[in-house]
Amino acid sequence: MILDSALIDVAGILFDKDGTLIDYEATWSSANWRAAYFFADGRQDVAEALMEAGGWDRETGKTRPGSPLVVDTIEEIAAVWTAVLPPHKRDLAAMKSLLHAMMSTDLSTEPLVDLHALFDGLRGMGLRLGIATNDTEAGALATLEPLDVIGKLDFIAGYDSGHGAKPAPGMVLAFADHIKAAPERVMMVGDNVHDLESGRAAGAITVGVLTGNTPRGVLQPLADHILDDVSGLMALLSGAPHRAA
Repeated sequence: MILDSALIDVAGILFDKDGTLIDYEATWSSANWRAAYFFADGRQDVAEALMEAGGWDRETGKTRPGSPLVVDTIEEIAAVWTAVLPPHKRDLAAMKSLLHAMMSTDLSTEPLVDLHALFDGLRGMGLRLGIATNDTEAGALATLEPLDVIGKLDFIAGYDSGHGAKPAPGMVLAFADHIKAAPERVMMVGDNVHDLESGRAAGAITVGVLTGNTPRGVLQPLADHILDDVSGLMALLSGAPHRAA
């Protein structure tokens, strides 16, 4: 369903992080490979097997849409990777712990747009802003901290923040509750199916962006709007009512 922008009544916007605000490949590719080589004890063939199990496409050199490295939690990625390793290396608890540490350090965060301009513009329209990610909350903070935008956000949740992981609606509902708005007045913006399913399940407005690796045709059935990137939100929302929550 495509909504007339003049009918949109939005109190807050909840963003996915990677692929929506942050360039996934530029930010996470080296971290993923670094972790894979660590668990592979430096063996190229094992590292590649881990990455392929996680969704790395050997032909394109990128991660496939909807694959574990793109949409899953660290616990789920650890389970996928542990299954690839030899039996004597299958320590799931140790891998979870190490992945938690490795995935929140030494990141080179690359934003997809000027986040200061985007957030300032949206906040100037009276909107409350948040982030919902299947990364950990600590990982989200570590990714955003170098960009100096955390203070512009009202809500940051990871899958471990107590609201569950996407595609369940918990984070969207928690954001709506936090800003004291009905879920129908929340806009969930994301680049993959889990993001939009989460928004739909909560009753929120859903906006798909094409800056991740999910094709338009996959997002279209779940999206009220499709944008090339998040900078298009300003034009989408201009002229619409934006009552502060």
